[in-house]
Amino acid sequence: MSISSISKKNTHILAIPWPASGHILPMIDVAHQLALGGITITFVVTPKNLYYLNPLMSIHNKTTIQTLVLPLPSHPSLPAGSENMQDVTQDYTPYMAEALSELNDPIMQWFKSHTCPPVAILTDAMNTTWTHPLASALRIKTIAFLPTSQYTASTVWSHYKEVKKEFFNGEMLHNTIESWGLVLNSFAELHTESFDAFKDIAKHDRIWGVSPLLPVQAAGSERGGPAAMPSHEVLAWLDSCPVDKSVVYVAFGTEITLNKQQMEALGDALEKSGVRFIWAVKKPGKGVENESGDQNVVPNGFEDRVAGRGLVIRGWVPQPMILKHRAVGSYLCHLGWGSLLEGLMGGVLLLGWPMQSDHFFNKQLIVDELGAAIPVCEGLGTIPDSAKLAEIFADSLQLNRPERIQWMKIRDKALNAAQQGGSSYKALDDLATQISYLIP
Repeated sequence: MSISSISKKNTHILAIPWPASGHILPMIDVAHQLALGGITITFVVTPKNLYYLNPLMSIHNKTTIQTLVLPLPSHPSLPAGSENMQDVTQDYTPYMAEALSELNDPIMQWFKSHTCPPVAILTDAMNTTWTHPLASALRIKTIAFLPTSQYTASTVWSHYKEVKKEFFNGEMLHNTIESWGLVLNSFAELHTESFDAFKDIAKHDRIWGVSPLLPVQAAGSERGGPAAMPSHEVLAWLDSCPVDKSVVYVAFGTEITLNKQQMEALGDALEKSGVRFIWAVKKPGKGVENESGDQNVVPNGFEDRVAGRGLVIRGWVPQPMILKHRAVGSYLCHLGWGSLLEGLMGGVLLLGWPMQSDHFFNKQLIVDELGAAIPVCEGLGTIPDSAKLAEIFADSLQLNRPERIQWMKIRDKALNAAQQGGSSYKALDDLATQISYLIP
């Protein structure tokens, strides 16, 4: 997808992402499209998250994509050196938000000294507890970015009254819905009813569903950082698979860790299934309570027993490349929205194991309502039955499964939305145009 260049004077916005891969990367993809449309973007990042911007900065010149690198203020409840949610568990979310809020004053000082200050803040919804008041103080607009589906957004806001008294969640929801505009990492046709419902909640039409977006990639810069295993080695392994749609890919994103019993059950299921597979194993972060050292540990001897048909990668993986490869047929994941969209674009059947937060809403939509994915189990501490999971692995590679057929229909809708004249294409173009009309 690309948008038309804006034939107006250069417009400047400030982008403030939430420090998690599933939030930063889609915001970068949106920023890339806005930059192609002639909008200048300054990203606020802490030093350890600057590498995410490397592909974007290698594509655009320094006058289009700029950075404001600020050290993350310390917080008594955050482990020292933690600047990304992959370093900690979800319980640390309010503390990360509180630490980030301390950037308010240096950003305000930077804004007041800038010769061409931003006309709006494009902020992750998780940051709106402090970025929305900041934008109000600067007398500019807030554009909240939600890396979720309209189904999740409308469902969460329908329960707003129940959570509005909670300090973090209540304030975040209130400030997000009060924002001048809302950008959803989704497309209207996925679930038209909830998209319309979300517009009713916001009480305006400045809601843009802009996905699917092509991931920003540049020669010499890997998306999300250097992969634990070189991409060409992963690609060579996949190329060696003789049968299309014969590989199961297993990954649970950057924030989920599995305990010893879960890892053993998963390893046992992969071993019993007889399928070819890639298993991406996250390295536990410093903020994870893991005194026994048994988080995300591959079972002893497992790799020797599956040698030749299985590939275990410890750390960051080139996930979009894997999911788009003709050899990959299904994907066991936590149903995080970013991973779900990558699976959709890759054309692989999803096997759902929702763990936390929006995962459960995504399961309700994709599994329960649309019948487009296979449920495996549910819950952060759940231990799957290895024998049943082995059967699911094997059965998931059948090309005639009704869930796969339904999923491919949804993929067609997504691709149509992204094409010129499609809903997401037009929404992205309108977003850029609306921003360009803002007066500082």
